[in-house]
Amino acid sequence: MEYWVKVILTDKEELRYNNVVRHTISDDMEILEIDTPKEVIIIPMRQVKYMMCDASIFQQKKA
Repeated sequence: MEYWVKVILTDKEELRYNNVVRHTISDDMEILEIDTPKEVIIIPMRQVKYMMCDASIFQQKKA
């Protein structure tokens, strides 16, 4: 499943990736890793102001 991730950096630059397979934050909370089919993007968390992703990747509870 591919989804989008948008990252806003502290210098107000916006990065948007539309074909993300996985995104994770390292255990020490220092690195954001975004994986796409063609590349792996590594962003230091100190440069990230905030990020957002497609909410459809989270499981929905069925009643």
